[in-house]
Amino acid sequence: MDRQVFISYASDDKSVADRVCVALESSGITCWIAPRNIDAGADFPSAILQAVASAHLMVVVLSASAVASPHVLSEIDHAFSQRRPILPLRLSSVVLPKDFDYFLATQQWLEAPDGCTEEVLKRLVAAASDVLPGSPMSEAAAKPRGLRASMDARPRRRLIWSGGIVAALAAVSGVIAYSRLTHTANPHTLGTSLVVTNAPAGSNITGSTDKTSPSATKTWVNPKDGQTYVWIPPCSFRMGCSAGDDQCGDDEKPAHRVEIPKGFWLAQTEVTNGAYRKAGGRNPSLGSGDARLPVRGLSWPEAKVYCSMVGGRLPTEAEWEYAARGGTSESYYGIPFKIAWYEADSGDDVHSVGMKEPNAFGLYDMLGNVSEWVLDRYYNRYDLEASAVGPQVEQPRPGNASAVARGGFWAAEGEGIRVSHRSEMSNDQPSETVGVRCASDHS
Repeated sequence: MDRQVFISYASDDKSVADRVCVALESSGITCWIAPRNIDAGADFPSAILQAVASAHLMVVVLSASAVASPHVLSEIDHAFSQRRPILPLRLSSVVLPKDFDYFLATQQWLEAPDGCTEEVLKRLVAAASDVLPGSPMSEAAAKPRGLRASMDARPRRRLIWSGGIVAALAAVSGVIAYSRLTHTANPHTLGTSLVVTNAPAGSNITGSTDKTSPSATKTWVNPKDGQTYVWIPPCSFRMGCSAGDDQCGDDEKPAHRVEIPKGFWLAQTEVTNGAYRKAGGRNPSLGSGDARLPVRGLSWPEAKVYCSMVGGRLPTEAEWEYAARGGTSESYYGIPFKIAWYEADSGDDVHSVGMKEPNAFGLYDMLGNVSEWVLDRYYNRYDLEASAVGPQVEQPRPGNASAVARGGFWAAEGEGIRVSHRSEMSNDQPSETVGVRCASDHS
């Protein structure tokens, strides 16, 4: 059953969160709170992601413990992407770090310097009732509308309601990024996603990987274009729609296990204008300019020619997604505004490569900035009878077969830069939003 309010909290604040839950539910407002509402045997990250998406409002218990908790940040990030109102209940005057301030800068806080008192709970219930459609709160109980009386002097931190949705949140999109590699029975102790050696059961990867962080990445510089390539070890992973992702299209399904039987090299960044010119490539119409900008305006055949010219090839679609995920089974390999140039932060323009955080393989800009051509033909649903890895030698294609671009681009919304998102493209027309990242079987 969907609940009206999702309560986000750090494990140290469970007693406060429980009191908030009791106060809201005593007023007829249904709540979702962990671990109470997680069914036995359910996957913690998926259950929490679905609960955030289905709730109408998030109440965040803000404290020093919450600020230090990656799971609280991830829940706020996901609520932001779903354009859900967020109501912070601040228990102390802890200074918000940059990440939290990014999401909560437009919010009016309900201050509780003396703790979670009965008066604070009454104001919290009244504020939630103002937001939720069809709340059973009586008119008398709802009179103290808003939170103005209990706020500090932060005129810029105010809630802007429109049909129950915070209009100020429309600028940013993100997603929950829980690890399936290190989670325990307590959803409040989930860690961050890394590529690990001998990945445990339940992770998104199987087999052995020889690197545990970008700093340990094995690299090689291709002398033909001067680009750095990263070693991607053989493995198997689950390709397609991430568990709990309700934004997937039909062409991202069904999710299925894919073998990557051989390791390969993949360019650490998208091919830049500088690398393209160094290799002697003919400048496409949109490919001139700053040497650090990604080359774009390449058609699918032109991208294949370039990769061949530097001794490589286009990655298969499965290789691309495996490399992009970097060991995570979530919809993004990190918090979107930290890892990608997209609608929320790009200023509607392409950016130099390598300016955002890399994934756990040490690859930059796998999401956002420019989309990237892959080798495979486009199908509107995964064909489980065919090899998902795809041939590494080019096969004949019908003249009307579509091509595939992956990763989204600088003006895409958050939904369009999810790691499983696919774009059907003409197989012979250049696109100003699509670039290329080459793979290599160099030994």
